[in-house]
Amino acid sequence: MKFTLMKDDPDQHLYRYGSLLLNIHWHELSLNHLTAIQNACDQIIKEQGSLTSLIVLRGSVNVDLSNDTRRAAANLTAKCNPYNTGQAVVIEANGFMASLARSVITGINLLARAKASQKVFQDTREAAAWLLSLQAHPPPIRGSFAELWPDIEKLMQLRSRTNAGAAKIAG
Repeated sequence: MKFTLMKDDPDQHLYRYGSLLLNIHWHELSLNHLTAIQNACDQIIKEQGSLTSLIVLRGSVNVDLSNDTRRAAANLTAKCNPYNTGQAVVIEANGFMASLARSVITGINLLARAKASQKVFQDTREAAAWLLSLQAHPPPIRGSFAELWPDIEKLMQLRSRTNAGAAKIAG
């Protein structure tokens, strides 16, 4: 296994490989989760000088649109922006609300004016293939899909649940 566990909570699992952060997240994204993500990003940036992130939102994804959460997400993006080499966000859920959630995240990314390539997906394999092919990444990450996908897939299976649900928007 090439990935190292950084945080292991019931609804949030953070792993890293070099400058790559893998965030497997279930259900609502809270301020506590954003704090954990910020801490992980800070550590990776301090050690690697860059950051690449693959964020997988699983289950009944709740996109919290409260002012505090939006502000924290925008601050996280702004703080990491100078070091970010790419980001893929996966919302696995199906249906209209999941599609709307993908659109909201795309909009937030646009408003945050991130310098790195960012894209929202429904399929983790497709997201990882796209993300790891970006030329902005340092050599250990760039072009590493064939090497890293088996470990990513294994972690996704390890952190799977049978009750994957639909996305919803909260405000």
